[in-house]
Amino acid sequence: MKIAFYDPPVLQTKPLRSAIPFHILLKPVGAGCNLKCDYCYYPQSEQQKAVPMIKAMLEPFIKNYVAAQPAYSKEINFVWQGGEPLLAGLDFYKRAVSLQKHYTPQGVRIINTLQTNATLLTPAWCRFLKQHDFIIGVSLDGPEEVHNRYRHNRKGNIGSYDEVIKGIRLLQQFEIEFNILTVIHDDVADLGREIYLHFVQLGGRYIQFQPLMLEGDALGQGFTLSAENWGKFLNSVYQQWQQHHHLGKVFVMNIEQVYSQYFTQVSTSCVHSERCGTNMMMETKGEIYACDHQADQRHYLGLFNGEKGLSDFVNSSVALPFGQNKSRRKECQQCDVKMVCQGGCPAHVNQSGRNQLCEGYYAFFSNVLKPVRQYARNAQGVQSWRREVLGIR
Repeated sequence: MKIAFYDPPVLQTKPLRSAIPFHILLKPVGAGCNLKCDYCYYPQSEQQKAVPMIKAMLEPFIKNYVAAQPAYSKEINFVWQGGEPLLAGLDFYKRAVSLQKHYTPQGVRIINTLQTNATLLTPAWCRFLKQHDFIIGVSLDGPEEVHNRYRHNRKGNIGSYDEVIKGIRLLQQFEIEFNILTVIHDDVADLGREIYLHFVQLGGRYIQFQPLMLEGDALGQGFTLSAENWGKFLNSVYQQWQQHHHLGKVFVMNIEQVYSQYFTQVSTSCVHSERCGTNMMMETKGEIYACDHQADQRHYLGLFNGEKGLSDFVNSSVALPFGQNKSRRKECQQCDVKMVCQGGCPAHVNQSGRNQLCEGYYAFFSNVLKPVRQYARNAQGVQSWRREVLGIR
């Protein structure tokens, strides 16, 4: 399935550098998807057709995005997501890569990250992804009976597990590194062991668990996630990861983030950074929002049309209250895991102003931090930890 692109008036650009690094998550086909997942945070109705990215916008966006990064940037990350971004077609990404090479200064590395359900992967896709070193994320919910319960075809009556596994096998055949992304909700909270071990059995070495976002179809379908269950699931995974001695062999982002942030005092994700606002999202017609999971009027930054440089959007985004205040909430100030939590994602803050997953994060972070608190939070500390725990000198 391929979505045709259409042509609008040619856009002009106004490349101005940002003072700080930033990312813009790009959705080349919007909500367009060949699957229909029960809890989708970005649903597409049966009547609604996917709105593809304006064809003439790709070049000015890439030119501006590269030019707007800080002068000291050595890496620029393009993030392609959906919906299902492979619906944009192989030619779209070939052109994107060509434009990236054209506009990127010498000495700067381009990284492309693409999140997919993997059902549309083919040998041709894999040859391209391998050639250009794409970082691939695959959405998978667990073993077949778990995955097929929630992730169906567009008619909602056939599970997609077999097709996803075919895609994973292609990635492995072409030796393309991939990470597995799994959405966690109350219905799977007791399956941490089964889900984690299944991914390891499939050959997954990079795994990420994402808490349910209470938006889109998740609300209508009655999906929930309690703080207790979020902590229970993560601790179950951590237990299996420890018992099977997977340190340095299987990389669970939720665990690795704790180690990284403890020793470097810098977050690898916006979720646990001290401030938000530098990870924006752009829809297919150029609408830019400060957050992918808060794509509403309060977080709308404007339209990318060449009249306003991307650095201006960054400045507007980081100034919004949601990002300024994320780690300043009262309950965070005396919390002894704040160093690696920083209040969590603002999208999970409830009407009373509290992160609804707070206790779950606390239970998990306390567990992971317990054996590392003895080490100093600096270069010497991480060297001691690596030497004593990993045996690396």
